Parts: sequence; structure tokens; C-alpha cells
Amino acid sequence: MSKRTVRVYGFLENAQGQVLVSAERFRGKPLIKYPGGGVEWCEGIREALVREFQEELQLDVAVGELIFFNEFPVVSAFNPEVQVFSFFYRVTAVGPMSFATQNTVAVPDEDGERAVWVSKAELANVPFTYPIEQEATKAYLLRT
Repeated sequence: MSKRTVRVYGFLENAQGQVLVSAERFRGKPLIKYPGGGVEWCEGIREALVREFQEELQLDVAVGELIFFNEFPVVSAFNPEVQVFSFFYRVTAVGPMSFATQNTVAVPDEDGERAVWVSKAELANVPFTYPIEQEATKAYLLRT
């Protein structure tokens, strides 16, 4: 039986033009990605992205244009029987951004995540865990 999962991520910029990146350890696995996550059953993609930002950062966001969708096959790192479809949108904060951030992209030692602002000039050098984030980053930088 073929299984699929849908994921959604956001490109959030601050007033200095930096982009938010998430350094995370999930189920013991180190991940460097953008804020976001899985779309739940009977949930819309944009709705899921709003929920993910609220859960991860206690931040309300407005979802803007679709920047990237993987048109190439991606197998889940957590289950080799699952194919991953990921959507990457531009998002803007609704209200103040008061969440904690770190100065460097470093994965925590224990399960959890850290938010890091990265300049656009350095974004292409971030060691994203998977090719899908690398491709999404290229698409984002072409549109900025």
C-alpha cells in the first residue's frame, strides 16, 4: 500500500530582511528546516501552516504566495514506505514577534527546536537536512 504525507512550511522575514530557520531534534534525529510541519486529517494546507506557527512559536501568521512544491519524489526519513509532499509559502507575522531565537544554526542535544534568524545572503549556506529545503531555498531567493 502506498502512503503519503503532506507537509507545509513558511518563509518568515523580519524587519531586517532575515529569514527564520528552525534547528530541531525530532525523535532523536537532527533537522534543519523552516518552521512548519504536517497537515492533519481534514485540515487545509494554509490552515495547517497557521496552526504550526502558533504551536511552534506562539505566532499568528498570514499565509501568502506559494513559493515551492516538490515535484520530485521524496521518501520520508522516518518511514521509508511514505512519500512526502511539501508546500513552502511566504508568511507574514500578524502582531509582534516575541519568540526566543538563537544566534547560530545549531541543533539541540535533546528533542526540541530553536529558531534562528538568517540573513538572505547566508541562507543558501545553511546546512538544511534534506534536498527539499535546499530546493525551496533556491526558489525563495529567486523571488526576493
